[in-house]
Amino acid sequence: MALVLLGIFLRAGIQFSDSQAQVPKVTADAVIGEDGKVNEDSLRAFVNWTGSVFQGLLNIQESTELLGQIYQEGSDYNSGKIYPIVFAVDDVNGNDGSILIYGEDPNLNGAPALDVKDHDGNDVVKEMLKAKEGEEAIRVEYCWNDPNDDSDNAPGATCKPSYAARYPGSSDNWDIVVVGGYYQDLSFLKVTIPDDLEYPPVSASDVKDRETLKQFVEGAVTWTAQLYAAIGLAANQFRVEFRKDAKDGGFFKDGLVYLYSITTEGYVVFHGLDAWREGRTVINNPDLRGDTTFVRRIIDTALNGGGYVDYYWDNPDDPNDDPDPDTLPFDPNAGTLRTAYALVLEGRRQRIIAGAFFPSVVTSIEGEITELPTEFALHGNYPNPFNPSTRIQFDLPERAQVMLQVIDVLGRNIMELPAQVFEAGTNHTIVLNAVDLASGTYLYRITATGAESRYEKTGLMMLVK
Repeated sequence: MALVLLGIFLRAGIQFSDSQAQVPKVTADAVIGEDGKVNEDSLRAFVNWTGSVFQGLLNIQESTELLGQIYQEGSDYNSGKIYPIVFAVDDVNGNDGSILIYGEDPNLNGAPALDVKDHDGNDVVKEMLKAKEGEEAIRVEYCWNDPNDDSDNAPGATCKPSYAARYPGSSDNWDIVVVGGYYQDLSFLKVTIPDDLEYPPVSASDVKDRETLKQFVEGAVTWTAQLYAAIGLAANQFRVEFRKDAKDGGFFKDGLVYLYSITTEGYVVFHGLDAWREGRTVINNPDLRGDTTFVRRIIDTALNGGGYVDYYWDNPDDPNDDPDPDTLPFDPNAGTLRTAYALVLEGRRQRIIAGAFFPSVVTSIEGEITELPTEFALHGNYPNPFNPSTRIQFDLPERAQVMLQVIDVLGRNIMELPAQVFEAGTNHTIVLNAVDLASGTYLYRITATGAESRYEKTGLMMLVK
């Protein structure tokens, strides 16, 4: 398979110059002709055009959008065979040749590539990093045998041209090298984290409830701020930890408990579960019950000092939470309650860091026996006062269909959630999102209809916006 290396560092705050604006657009799919061969002039032009795009980025939103395109096959920057990679160069912390962005597989971001040799033993990355700022792209041959291409078995056929150009980075610590080439493979690289990093006291595997989730996120934010202050390529090292396999018990990801980071505009910066979500906008994404406010609530909660946000998401361990196709696009009974805790990571650009877990997947202590309640009980709502969502907890002595109504001080029924079926048990939760209600005091009525009895309880809550 023919592979192209092209580095684009996502720099913000740079205006287009007249010369940059005149650079012809040559996209990834234009590099390979109809005959299946790479046109070297197009390859060089592709490097020039992408370099002008990177230099013209104005803000973090554009930068993150571009990152999303880099990982999207079929975009201007990724034809499947041609995709982006960016290397750091002249880094004062000794990270020369580290991968900042690897368009084929974001799991390799942060990997050290300086000592990569091709099949002929050439120090190809070191040669690429010799490109100089303000000068023409240099040509570097990369000799690599493609087991899927018999045509490269001819003498000299494994050596293909690359083009490398250097650009100033957005950090004082390093510049970046934009490399355009093909037939290059870095999938063998391994990513490591320094052994001397001191991690927070609460890891993903320690999250069992809301309080430990809060401690997990608080520790991650503190650790990240210290890492950014100490290490130039901190963002990539944080990505590495995010992307450890769940089976490996990564510090920031353990099974269904993981961290993610988004911008205040709702663009994904890091995602512990799926690196290919990075660069995508999620600001208006609905949960499985159609709530399109939950991402905005996460952002607003973080910006207002931090806190919990509840929504309904797919739990792969619960086959009963899948949406009913007959009620699409949204099933009012779909999804499992998921809790996020969100904080702001302060810095030159604000980031939201959130951790999330499924309360229902937390198992009881071994040997502990939970007795079914003998009566219907309403435990109130938390938080109270709230803005804009609150959790209402109750116990059920039998399986029942439960409905929640919201009543104003004049006795008018102003909101009614669709009925949900709950099994007999304790600490059931309904999340009420009152984003469309005005500040004030309200009553809420829980009505549960079971096979044996009908139950009803009323509570008082205060919405403060």
